Amino acid sequence: MAHSTSASYAFSSTPADILLEIAAHLEYRSDLRSLCLTSKTFFTDIAGPTLYQSVVLLTASQCTSTLAMLKRRKDVTRHVRELIIRPSRSNGQTISESRAASVAVAEIAASKCLDALSKFTWWDDKITFHEEMWFALRMCCPRLKYLSTSIGAYFPSTSHLFSFTDLRGFSLFLVPGFYENNSEFFLDGNSMIGWEEERPGKKLWDMLFKRCPNLEELVIEGYSSFPADARCLVEGRWPHLQKLALGDVSISWDPVVAHGKCPFVTFLEAHTELRSLGLSPHNMDPVQLNSLDADAFKLTSFSGTLAQLQALSRSYSSLKSLTFRDPVWSRDVTTMTISSVLQQLTSLTELNISFMLHSPYDSSSILRSLISSCPNLQHLQLSCIRKPSFQLEAFSKSLAAFRRLRTFSLTLVSAGDLSFAAAGVRIARANPRLVSFRLAFVPPSYPHALPQRPLYPFPRTKKASAAFTVVLDTYGLPLALRVRESDTTVWPWGFGATRRVRQYMLDLRPPGALRRGTGVRSMLGILLESSAAGEEMRMFMFCSLLVCFAGAFVVKR
Repeated sequence: MAHSTSASYAFSSTPADILLEIAAHLEYRSDLRSLCLTSKTFFTDIAGPTLYQSVVLLTASQCTSTLAMLKRRKDVTRHVRELIIRPSRSNGQTISESRAASVAVAEIAASKCLDALSKFTWWDDKITFHEEMWFALRMCCPRLKYLSTSIGAYFPSTSHLFSFTDLRGFSLFLVPGFYENNSEFFLDGNSMIGWEEERPGKKLWDMLFKRCPNLEELVIEGYSSFPADARCLVEGRWPHLQKLALGDVSISWDPVVAHGKCPFVTFLEAHTELRSLGLSPHNMDPVQLNSLDADAFKLTSFSGTLAQLQALSRSYSSLKSLTFRDPVWSRDVTTMTISSVLQQLTSLTELNISFMLHSPYDSSSILRSLISSCPNLQHLQLSCIRKPSFQLEAFSKSLAAFRRLRTFSLTLVSAGDLSFAAAGVRIARANPRLVSFRLAFVPPSYPHALPQRPLYPFPRTKKASAAFTVVLDTYGLPLALRVRESDTTVWPWGFGATRRVRQYMLDLRPPGALRRGTGVRSMLGILLESSAAGEEMRMFMFCSLLVCFAGAFVVKR
């Protein structure tokens, strides 16, 4: 007992830098949290630098309670480098709750506890412009260089959000309410000359153009059939810009020029350090991209349409990550065209693509095309919607053709052949190189909402998903699966929806492995089990017996 007490004391008195090194080897945050809760010393030395580097708060009540705790624990708050607030995730959230969340952010910022904060995200579909919050962040967080926020129906001409200086990254997400309530201005095709002082976005562009010369990341995202006007973007010049992502906003409405380049192409050529580019079909005519200089930049990541990708053929050799923004129909011609383009991307290691199936039989040809054209993929996100697609038993075997695949995500309309647990075990056993993967079952109407059926008396599953993490043994072989399964059920007659989450472990070892002992018992266990190792052991024993019989025959002669 005395020895145990002295060992515990010695471990508790270990220097903080050694404790942080130990914590760095813990793969899962749940294990890290358990280590932090073992003692007050561990919580003080480990929790701040590890668990609280990034804080994500998804409801208004969670925001107020957690930020109040961080305001009291300044020893922990000084390690917070990223803060993500999404109060709109609350069910039935009201404006007063959003206001309370913004006040909590303003109070903790005004207390000057967040001196290490470098990234802040605020996502609220209802109201974004809480002026006291943005003012407190601007005045009391000197290291804040990355801002991300959503903009809804209300877009003010002046706000403290547009008063920051020397930002490195700025992200603006336009929610549906923005497009619905600002279309009368943003779809105006008149010249900007003469009304620059009146446009609502003037202060935004002044901040980006004049006070943020070192901008490295710029994101203006949003989804709508009626794009917003962002043509003045082409006036900006940021020598260090590395990432540009544009949603459904219009940049170039001008027709294709026979001799010359459109302003957006000139803008792209001026940013030679650009490495990540995201475009939507509403930004510009893909034909205009053909006029880009061959040595303008070398992209490593691209998100957009097939036509835009074909126009950027000069970046094929350097492209490592590719995302198709919109789903593509699984027609034979489309699949062949995509396959021919992917074959030219020799450095591609990450692919995100969605297909809308015409027939359940299209999924097999899609997977064969991807295997033949992208043999070096390490990360794959594949969606096959509208029709039932893969039989998961066959998919687990076909996936082994991706020799370097480490993670993948599959979204499909389930054929009902296997449950999440059964599918996860088969996939992990057939592909031992996988680190993690995700499966999602969606209805045929996905990504749109479930169709209205007022008289339908039974609950319906909106979406069910499961995330799998492979746990390895000491020899690097799959030992178990850590599973997090969730599903959303929509109840009939307007009773709302419920979400259920459960976590569990699945054993990946063969059935005979659980009965193995040590020494002779271990050898007998392997010899009798029905697995590849058991077959190899029986073959080895058979060959050994043949050698012994042959040796005995030679000695007798």
